[in-house]
Amino acid sequence: MGGYSKSTYEYTKLRKNFGRQPLFQNVPAHIIDTINPDYELQKQYTLRNPVHQQIQATLPQTDHESNTKKIVKHEQGINHTEGGWPRDVHLYNEEHILRHRRRIQHDESYVHSVLNLKPSLEHLIDQNNAIDMYQSYFTNIHPQASVEKYNVQISNEFRDPYHRPISCIAWTNERNSKLITSYCDKIYSIESDTNPQNVCYIWDVNRQTSPVYQFSPENGCWQVTGSPVRPEIIVAGLENGIFNIFDTRMGSKPVCSSSIYNSHFGPITALLYTHTRTNTEFFTGSLDGQCLWWDERNISQPIDKLPMSVRFSTKAEPNLTNSEGVSSLQFDKGLPTKFLCGTESGLVINANRMGRSHSEILTSYWEAHTGPVRAVHRSPCTLRMFITCGDSTVKVWSEEVRTASIIFTKPYRQQITDVSWAPLRYSCYMVVSAGGVFYYWDLLRKFDQPVASLNISNHGLTKVVPHLEGESIAVGDNYGSLFLLHLSENMIFPGPNDKQFMHQVYDRETRREHILDARLKELRLKTRTEPTTDATDDNTDTENFDVEKETEDYFKIVKEEISLMGGVFTTS
Repeated sequence: MGGYSKSTYEYTKLRKNFGRQPLFQNVPAHIIDTINPDYELQKQYTLRNPVHQQIQATLPQTDHESNTKKIVKHEQGINHTEGGWPRDVHLYNEEHILRHRRRIQHDESYVHSVLNLKPSLEHLIDQNNAIDMYQSYFTNIHPQASVEKYNVQISNEFRDPYHRPISCIAWTNERNSKLITSYCDKIYSIESDTNPQNVCYIWDVNRQTSPVYQFSPENGCWQVTGSPVRPEIIVAGLENGIFNIFDTRMGSKPVCSSSIYNSHFGPITALLYTHTRTNTEFFTGSLDGQCLWWDERNISQPIDKLPMSVRFSTKAEPNLTNSEGVSSLQFDKGLPTKFLCGTESGLVINANRMGRSHSEILTSYWEAHTGPVRAVHRSPCTLRMFITCGDSTVKVWSEEVRTASIIFTKPYRQQITDVSWAPLRYSCYMVVSAGGVFYYWDLLRKFDQPVASLNISNHGLTKVVPHLEGESIAVGDNYGSLFLLHLSENMIFPGPNDKQFMHQVYDRETRREHILDARLKELRLKTRTEPTTDATDDNTDTENFDVEKETEDYFKIVKEEISLMGGVFTTS
């Protein structure tokens, strides 16, 4: 057994190197260490006076004058999205493009330009003829459906501190458009110091903290619009039948107001500017059953009056006692003498101001909905087609068909409060409902269901107003919130053949309704001419009718529809 040896290592250090002794009290200052200067380096130091020296940092230059030829410059804007279109030609307006092409083709230099391009074009044609450019190279790949994504996003929200329902929304006609919003509770019109019912706002789309301007009408504001040529002028239609005109440069109070004796007897439910040379005329509609035309330069009395009477006896005269209450109006610059009027009784009246008699002015009407027509708009694709909304349905109508709508949707689960066509995309329209859901429809993509939907608010939506450029959509609800929606690019701009396809859809559905109408008339005429059947035949048909089987089939269909809508079918 080996021995055990312990290895040790000793480390020594002087006590003065351990550090200073902590005294834990304030002690006077004392020198710890000092370093003497190096006298050899101190001898090399020399004191110099300041030295001034001039330096030329730039090259020498001379100045002289000379007369040169005058160069004339001018600016010209070009849209590089598709070719070099001039600024006054809208890329997505086919009429502008055709008019511009026709003007270029009649130019004398057009023929010379085509002749100069002929050699290069023939060379390219010869190259294409040398190969089989129509050969199918990928025949083994299975075809797949094209993926087209529709995206709707809430980009901003503007809140009313008093949580009043939004009654109307309008865009100002200027480069940086703003939103004019009126707030009013049409059912319970109550005003107090803590809840000013009449204050309305103008919002900047890029600032949601506070409005850029607020104006105070004399009464609850139901309708509001801005001047088409002067963005500082605002016209507000009030609950007591009068209207106020505001100037944003003059403060929040109205600069002028119509007289209650020459205005409407009920709330103003529609307010639109008409197309005139001065752009100062507008017309209003009310629940009292008449339309009044005004000029903002002289509002002491209306220019013209029109009672909306279409259903009255031959012996009676058209007046306010037999007129229909106006719920919505539509006017398009393409038809300066015509307009559409939606009524509280569910009618859509086609009016022409150029008529001499009352029957020539109110030429026809459609029985559109069971309740009030909340909105009516002509299609930007063709002025012969218009859309309406009311109760829980949305319908597309043709002026050539009087009996029924050419396109209609299934009833929604909630009341439909507003509808509007997409400004640039001819086949699309937008719908808002009382359930707080925004729907976007495209008739060329899906005919039976919307292509996109978004639950915007927990409260019912009241208005939807798109911007003229089509990218931004303003939506208001019953809780005073104004939402600014942004759409994806494929929901804003039309396809190259969308207008042509939409014309085909319109002609097809119009022709189908004409055929159905003719067939219905034949069946009615046939039932009148045929003799009535005996009662025994009716009893036989009743006996053959299986009530239990039909009831089972009915509940089966109801269960399938509820499951498609996301509900649960229960039986008691």
